[in-house]
Amino acid sequence: MFDYALIHYGEIALKGLNRPLYEKKLVENIEKALANQDYATIKKLQGRILLELNERSDVSKIEDALKKVLGISWFAFCYMTEADKESIQRCVDRNITFTKNEKIKVSTNRADKNIPFTSIDLNRELGTHLINTYGVKVSLKEPEKEIYIEIADGKAYIFTKKIRGLCGLPVGVSGNVLHLLSGGIDSPVAAWLLMKRGCKVDFLHFHAFQMFNERWNAKVLDLVKVLNKYSFGSRIFFVPFYPFEVAALQAPIRYRLILFRRFMVRVAEKLASKYGIVALGSGENLAQVSSQTLENLAVIEHASSLPILRPLLTYDKNEIVNIAKQIGTFEISVRPYKDCCSLFIAKHPVTKAKLEDVEAIEADLSLKDAVDSSVEKAEIIEVKEHI
Repeated sequence: MFDYALIHYGEIALKGLNRPLYEKKLVENIEKALANQDYATIKKLQGRILLELNERSDVSKIEDALKKVLGISWFAFCYMTEADKESIQRCVDRNITFTKNEKIKVSTNRADKNIPFTSIDLNRELGTHLINTYGVKVSLKEPEKEIYIEIADGKAYIFTKKIRGLCGLPVGVSGNVLHLLSGGIDSPVAAWLLMKRGCKVDFLHFHAFQMFNERWNAKVLDLVKVLNKYSFGSRIFFVPFYPFEVAALQAPIRYRLILFRRFMVRVAEKLASKYGIVALGSGENLAQVSSQTLENLAVIEHASSLPILRPLLTYDKNEIVNIAKQIGTFEISVRPYKDCCSLFIAKHPVTKAKLEDVEAIEADLSLKDAVDSSVEKAEIIEVKEHI
């Protein structure tokens, strides 16, 4: 039975005066991730977080939960003992098994510099003991088993396996984003990447119905439930886009998609401003489709006074698909669903729109009324659960 889970973070250590805030948020998020798990306590140590286990702790479930906490660089389930050579040797003998001729390596990290021996001293003496006792061999380059020893606050933490985390920043340290979520592959991945940079993400989904219906919008709800594994709850703004359809009937067909994207941005800006959200998010990707050119993205950008964050801008499709599979959204994203943008794709859409031309077209349409009507009809769904 392990004594603790030793949790390390990476980028947070570089945050200077803001580091305590980031550490506090990471601890809060770990507590949320482990809300349904048994453990004793959680506390901060020097440059690491220590999760004390108890006899009811399910290590496999705790591992699965920690793997989804953004901000964790790596973690390890470990044994704890006093930080002296004899105690460390006894702890290793009691808890770790060795086979004859097994290639091993001892790696000590001594964060507590008050300990009266160096990391090299401990590596050498413990390695010699293991050779003499178990007939193992030392291999610094290609070990079959590595014995890690971390010394902090007068204690030694001993383990043989590091489990990789997601890295990034804790969700919630970088402010709130309202993210345009379609039913496709890209936008959920973009949302996850925003979370990885510490953003708390709420979602805006445009649908083709008169009002929100849970069955009709089940795919979008399922996507958000998966993303909630990483962010512990979010809101979805469900907004009908039929007011735009009515207003844009007389618009040139090849301009309708870019007009619709500007309409979406205006609706998002109004909702974001109303709820104190400071930026918008999008799954747009440079040149992935003919409408996503630099010129078109620039024209879309002009529709909002808020910044539009596009974390997928430089990714190719294979990279996006791989992340979607990794985070668990891919299988849901490929389920049949009519993406609202696909309704406005022309055979030959404008690829290098000019702002003055688009604004001239908009001047002849009732798009402001359409924006106001859609905002008024927005329905907010709180999604706390995850799947």
